[in-house]
Amino acid sequence: MHASEKRLNEMNRLGDMLHFPAAVNAGATANVLLTVALTWWVEARYPLLPGIWLAIVLAVNLLPVVLLRLSLKPGTVYPRLGQMNFVHDQHKFSDWVYVGASANMAFWILLTWTVATLQRTTAALMAVEVVAFLATFSPVLFRSMLRAR
Repeated sequence: MHASEKRLNEMNRLGDMLHFPAAVNAGATANVLLTVALTWWVEARYPLLPGIWLAIVLAVNLLPVVLLRLSLKPGTVYPRLGQMNFVHDQHKFSDWVYVGASANMAFWILLTWTVATLQRTTAALMAVEVVAFLATFSPVLFRSMLRAR
């Protein structure tokens, strides 16, 4: 099956994310960028608590998914990847996607915490934010580059 024909619950590889609407990537990117900024702020005030901060962020990100999954029924409609809505469909992925998303968020939190510990400057924060933006929004950037060819 071609990835563009897959439904959210049929995702079976990371490359399937290339088919999300730009708004979905923008929402995920905004979430990561906000988390990076908040992590920078939290690290300055509570430098010995990275594990607790990580647990809080993951819980805040996963709680809506867990609650919304309670509403899933056998007749639930799963949209195709390209028709996903960031708000209405965030709980309809295959389970492994949430593990990957949590690992990704943990990476950005721990990277930000480490950079903040080693080099607490505005330039360092901006560098992390730019790299996070480019990495997280890359599916949309790749699609744009492919269309331009």
